[in-house]
Amino acid sequence: MVRLLDSAQGQGKLPFASLDPHSPSRRSIPDVIKRRVCVFALLLMVSAMLAGCGPRRLLSNVAIRPEVISPNADGSADIAEMSYTVARQSVVSIYLLDAGGKRHYIRENLRRSKADRTAYFSGVVDGTLLPDGDYTCVFEATDEKGYSESLERPLRLVNGDKVPLTIDNLSVWPRVFTPNRDGITDRVRVGYSLSKEVAWVQVYLLGEDGTKYPVEEDTIREMGAAGSHEHDYHGGVDLGATPPPDGEYTVVVEAQDAVGNKAKAVGLLTIEGGGVPLVEIVNRAAQFSDTTIRLGETLTFTCTVKNIGKVPIRTKGPEPGTLYTTAMNYNKLQEYEEPGLFRVGLDYEGNSDGRAYPYRWQLGMDGELSQVDTEVGTVTYLMPGETVMVVGHLKVDDAPPKTEPYFWLGLIHEQVEVVQDRVEPTPFSILY
Repeated sequence: MVRLLDSAQGQGKLPFASLDPHSPSRRSIPDVIKRRVCVFALLLMVSAMLAGCGPRRLLSNVAIRPEVISPNADGSADIAEMSYTVARQSVVSIYLLDAGGKRHYIRENLRRSKADRTAYFSGVVDGTLLPDGDYTCVFEATDEKGYSESLERPLRLVNGDKVPLTIDNLSVWPRVFTPNRDGITDRVRVGYSLSKEVAWVQVYLLGEDGTKYPVEEDTIREMGAAGSHEHDYHGGVDLGATPPPDGEYTVVVEAQDAVGNKAKAVGLLTIEGGGVPLVEIVNRAAQFSDTTIRLGETLTFTCTVKNIGKVPIRTKGPEPGTLYTTAMNYNKLQEYEEPGLFRVGLDYEGNSDGRAYPYRWQLGMDGELSQVDTEVGTVTYLMPGETVMVVGHLKVDDAPPKTEPYFWLGLIHEQVEVVQDRVEPTPFSILY
């Protein structure tokens, strides 16, 4: 080596003739480096390609905030936000594992497309608040090719609401409901008790076809308050609406408290003979006797009444043809007013009796009508499609306040409404 160096120095050149561009040694070193760089780059490309052939991460960015919640509706840390990212369309489940290994599903087998996702958890699963404790929250995803991934995060529940929500002592009475405004079993009382104040409560009838019929609001206390409740249900008939069809129904009471606990109670109800009563004085017409009478003589009218609806029309005496005097009224005959009854009444101008239509008659004779046994005994009905004649007599013993007062008829649905008022108003001359 010393000799070579000396020789190079003696010639004024570097060793190995490294400055000669045509030297084989000068070309060989960069070529080796280039080959090695190419091989390395090729290996990187192959590695990247192989990595791309395998499944990519399905789940990422999984987080729970906060990791400790106190589900008691106090407005502080009541709800956990669960965020995650799905890389491609998958079926996703989220569930909690308790200390015993039992699963409590928050989401189960829901199809989700590629996106950042967020779920919110209030501590309630299937309508019931989970007990305080440590849980493992599992996020699972399975893509369309069957590749699955799961990630876990801790979650703790503390200071949860300890008061259970219950709906107690549900009662439905009567069990057979006939919403036809005849005054008999026309209303249903739905009673129950709430163990605590709730965020919302629903009461409804559920038909066999799945149709829901809401029940009117509570009659004794504010909806959702703790304690006893009672609902008065008339099926809409009081408003002139058609009630639910005849059939078997489930009475449902559902409630949810501020935390998210849910409760449900059910009862049974049968609807029979339901419908809106429709009856009329035909053509709003009546025929009166001679319109000039003397005191002590009798005024007579005749009219025709027809049941034009689909439900029976309840009526009661006195029968047509009964004679009243101006000093009498239906109470004097002990034919007292009853809610739901239909009768034809006679009234007049200047009536000082204190009640409208003081003279009233049954819709037809007993022999023309149907007798039906009910919870209040045997009652009388004018059946759908039937027509009857009503004749009434009034002996005018007392001088009216006017010399020519008007008399008229009315079709009365007692304690409900006057169905047809002031039918055929006719002036009468009363001679002394």
